[in-house]
Amino acid sequence: RPLRVTQRSERLSAADASSSSSSQPSFQKSPSALSSSSSSETSTPTALQKALKLQTRILIGIALGAAAIVYVFSGTGVFALGLTLISLIGLSEYFKLASAKGHVPARRTGYLTTILMMLVAWIAPSLADVVLPVCGALICCYMLLQPGVRQATIADISTTFLGLFYVGYLPSFWVRLHGFQFVGELAQPQNKLSSSLARAIPRQLAAFRPQVHTGAMVVFWTWLAIALADVGAFFIGKFFGRIKLISVSPKKTVEGAVAGFVCSAVVSVVGARLMDWPMWALSGSLYGVLVGVVALLGDLVQSLFKRDAGVKDSGDLIPGHGGILDRTDSYVFIAPLVYYIVTLLLPLLAKAS
Repeated sequence: RPLRVTQRSERLSAADASSSSSSQPSFQKSPSALSSSSSSETSTPTALQKALKLQTRILIGIALGAAAIVYVFSGTGVFALGLTLISLIGLSEYFKLASAKGHVPARRTGYLTTILMMLVAWIAPSLADVVLPVCGALICCYMLLQPGVRQATIADISTTFLGLFYVGYLPSFWVRLHGFQFVGELAQPQNKLSSSLARAIPRQLAAFRPQVHTGAMVVFWTWLAIALADVGAFFIGKFFGRIKLISVSPKKTVEGAVAGFVCSAVVSVVGARLMDWPMWALSGSLYGVLVGVVALLGDLVQSLFKRDAGVKDSGDLIPGHGGILDRTDSYVFIAPLVYYIVTLLLPLLAKAS
């Protein structure tokens, strides 16, 4: 009996201890809670980190702009080879996005077709439109007969063709435009810009002589309009944007988009005046608005690709900007439109005026 009393007293004391401990508030977090809270604090960027990221973005953008000026006026051969390298990197990024969705594109044949499209656009531009359909048919045969256990699907073939069209065929129009042989008033030498570029080049690069011709001029002014439209849209949207533009890109605003169109139009009017375009005020403004709108659409299409693949950036090659596709998405869709406007519509407008 004394043993029973002792056991009962021990149970009562244990119960009292547990009730007292449960009644006291706990001020300590579990290790998992501490780790989750610390990770959330570190994942949230501070104001200093945002400022450094913006500064890096601006500095890299300025460096890319300076390199682009030298690149555009280095001759059509250098331009074509450089754009081939850029397209190959962009196609690699696109294939990674497609692979993230479980698709298996034809990578090697895609790279070879892209190289062939760029070289033909440079050497024999009249045959540039032949490469994609012919190589496309061969790629279909290859994917049908390729060795391996897995059979190609419709999604694999479609993904391959979209990559070739998006990253290879459309950019090839920049090569065609750069080397296009203009005639008539549009072929007049551009002495104003040539002398301005000569003064802007540092003495250390005095050996570099820019090759200024009409095709390079159009590429330069169009790229400048796209770049400044991007800059204007970014800063106006960042500080004054209130109305959201589209859900696929939540940070874009209507105010920023309109600012981009205005910046593109202003730059294009200046370029049209210096290049002696017919009815330069009207043609330049309409051209600039069109460039701004289509460049924005190209940006949104790339945002759609990334959102579908579940990634923020297509790559990390360029600090502060992401991958090649993140930096060049605005320049893709506008290329064929610019080519046909400048090579077909402008000469007709020049004759009419």
